[in-house]
Amino acid sequence: MPATIPVDVYEEFEKGLGNESARKVVKGLEAVISDFTEYKWKVTKDELLGAIRKEFVTRELFEERMNTLKVELEGKIEQSRTELEGKIDKLNQKFNFMIILMIIALTLMNPVMAEVIKGFLK
Repeated sequence: MPATIPVDVYEEFEKGLGNESARKVVKGLEAVISDFTEYKWKVTKDELLGAIRKEFVTRELFEERMNTLKVELEGKIEQSRTELEGKIDKLNQKFNFMIILMIIALTLMNPVMAEVIKGFLK
């Protein structure tokens, strides 16, 4: 929609410049205003689009961030698994040691075994 000059302004131009000159001046002003309006709209639209693009994440950026998080999470899971395996190994060693001690204790507390050991010690 082209910009239009109010009628009273046109009449003032007509008084000072004459009918034909006033028409040319008004058409020129309308063209300048129209061009400026179109330019300003384009700049504003580009600025808005730029701001929107900065605010919203593109699919590629989202996938990149998700992959980064996935790699970090997998690393943490692997580290936790390694730590747990180390703790389980220590517990297995302690458990095996306790079993051996129980076997020794039960063997030594057995009266028949006690006599056998006494015989070896004499």
